[in-house]
Parts: sequence; C-alpha cells; structure tokens
Amino acid sequence: MKYENGFTSVLINDRNSLTAAAIVFVRAGPVDEKPSQSGLSHFLEHLMFKGSKNYRGNLMSRNVENMGGYINAATAKEFTMYYINIQKDGLEESIKMLADTMQNPLFPQDEIDRERKVVIEEIQRHFDNPAAVIYEKFYETLYAESALKNSIIGIPQVIANVSREEIYGYYKTHYIPAKMIVVVSGNFDETSVEKLIGETFGKFEEQSTPPDPMLFEKFHDGKDIIEYGKVETGYMLTGFLGPAINEKDIYAADTAVNILGGGKSSRLYKAMYEKKHLVYSTASCFMTEKGTGSICIMSVFDSKNLKKIKDEIRKQIEDIIDCGIAEGELNRAKLSIKTGWNFSLETPFGIADNTGYWHLMGNPEFVAEYIKKIESMTVGDIIGFFKKYYSPAAVSSIALLPSVAAG
Repeated sequence: MKYENGFTSVLINDRNSLTAAAIVFVRAGPVDEKPSQSGLSHFLEHLMFKGSKNYRGNLMSRNVENMGGYINAATAKEFTMYYINIQKDGLEESIKMLADTMQNPLFPQDEIDRERKVVIEEIQRHFDNPAAVIYEKFYETLYAESALKNSIIGIPQVIANVSREEIYGYYKTHYIPAKMIVVVSGNFDETSVEKLIGETFGKFEEQSTPPDPMLFEKFHDGKDIIEYGKVETGYMLTGFLGPAINEKDIYAADTAVNILGGGKSSRLYKAMYEKKHLVYSTASCFMTEKGTGSICIMSVFDSKNLKKIKDEIRKQIEDIIDCGIAEGELNRAKLSIKTGWNFSLETPFGIADNTGYWHLMGNPEFVAEYIKKIESMTVGDIIGFFKKYYSPAAVSSIALLPSVAAG
C-alpha cells in the first residue's frame, strides 16, 4: 500500500504461523555517501536503536526481549534494514517501536561516543579478515564510476570525527517516507495492522527526495592486482560486470554461476579441487544490484597455484561458451537454486526479507516469478549469458598472498 507521504507497506499474512516479523527497509546506504561520509550509513544503523522519543535508552531492546523476540539491523550497499522477529501477540508493539525509531531517534551524545569505539573495533576486525579485504578492493577495482564501489564498513577516521550534527543531517536527508518500506509477515490481523501502520508510518512528514546515486558502470577492461600481507594462504576474488537487477538476464546469471561454481557438483569445484587440487575452496556468486551487478569467484589456495587457477577459471568459462553444458548440469543447477530459494522463504522473516528487498529494488513481481523464470532457462540461455558478459579482457582479479611469497 502506498501512502500520501510516499511511504510503502506490504502485508503478507499466514494464519498458520505462530510468529511474525516486521522489517523497515530504508533506501539509504554506502552508495549515498560522499567520501567524507564513508561508513556513515553503517554507523547510523548502530545508533538508531539507542533510544527514541517514546522508548528511551535500551527500553526497546528490553521490550523485545521480554516479549520473546529478536531485534537487529543490517547495512547493505544500497539500503539499511531494521527488523524485529516476534511471537504474534507482540507484533503491533514491535511496529510501534520501529515507527518511533524511524521518526524520533534521539542520538544521545554519550551513545554516539560509546558506539564510535564499537564501530572502529569492528572496522579493524573487518580488515583483519582476508576475504573482507579483497572484497573491498575488488569492488573498488570493478567499479570505476558507480557508487557501488563505496565501502559498507567505512574508514575509522570518519567514524572517529563525525559530529552529531552530521549524523542527524544524514538521517534527515535519507530517512524519509519516500525511501522507506515496511514489510509485515506472519500471523496477524490485517485490519488492525494496516490501521496501525497508517497511524504511525503513514503520518510521517512528507519530504523531498534527494537525487539517486549513479549506480551503473560502463563495461571496461579489468585489472589484475596482486598484493601481499599477513596471511597464511592465498585468497583471490575474480570476476566481471553483470546485469542490473531490472534486466531479464539476472535469471540466466543465477543459473550460470551455479553451474560454474555453486557447490561440489559445479565445474570449478570438480576441476580445481577434486581433479587438479589447485584450491582449498572455490565458489561463485552473482551479486544483484539495482545498478550494474557482478559475477564473483572466490578461491582460497596455495600461492604457487595462482596462475593455474586463473587459467582454469578462464578455461571452464570458455568451455561453456564453446561446447555448452549438459542438460543434467542445467537441471542440477535449477534444483539447487529452487531448494535454496524455498529454504529462504520458510519463516516470516525470510518471506518479509525477500519481499521487501525486491520491492525496494523496484521489482516486486520477482518473488512470485523467480522459480518459473529459473525453470525456463535453457542451455542456450547459459551460453548466451557468458557470451554477452564475459571476455578475458573484462575480468578483474584481486589476489592477496602471504608476504613470504613476494620473495
């Protein structure tokens, strides 16, 4: 339902469920940040549950705990989400709490100062994780112009020095009705919940919407980067640009990356782990974005195998282009995708999460259509996908190797 102030709500009722979930999606994330704001979306996420007008201090968290629920939040490239999983009788109070948090956060200075330390420690732990490090560098390399290159975690200097006024200004700019969606899933009285949302979120003051960030990337030659650090083994993330979230090729992308590196039956796992023993692990994925997406292949390996791994990845993709795939491979991939998708929709939270995400991305029909689209994929679709998006020149690779390998 769309409200006059621009706010959107989605209700998904299941009378057989004993629980419910309420999620607020805010279309604000790192893609909206200036360089001087790097990490501010994530920092704001930490602060939003630190007290609001009607739920001071940690009252909200205590309320949720006393109702047997779970409260949390998360930041992604293009959005931030706040959610409460609760037994069904606690849902309406949960909606009230989320609404008050979105409309009336207090941002107490003592909480800001306390949370700075927490977030800075989180940033430091993040960059002690080799996989996290190369993901950051991969996005910076793959995206030259798109705001998708922006880091989610941010940098310590920004978090250490950002003022309460700057935090509040960012909140006021982006936490507006037109950039919010609330999704409620589970067992509830639709009339009561719809009325409550109208009386809370529906009454938020309408505000002008800031310009959308630039999320699309022109196809360009990739880069091959090798760095050395305090790691015990080699890590590499390699990949290339893919379709945007509103393009029909996203279904072929999901299927293609599953065939290439989705599990122990995939081509890369069989070739690089089982047959040639080049890697300790390998997996591929398609990162869906509202802007230009990406195909990623993550490998962990002995440093001496780096070139052979790059060559094998190229060989496996080119074999698909030149020789195609067997129907059995395609059917296995479809079954794997279908199983994962069905598992993701088993709980009220999973249903709300998937539904809200695709509404936020401007493709609300996706959830209902996804499995049908995957089932319709053909061998020709997979070959066509790689022909369209892959070329050796378009591939970017970021490898992080042990410092001793530099010698």
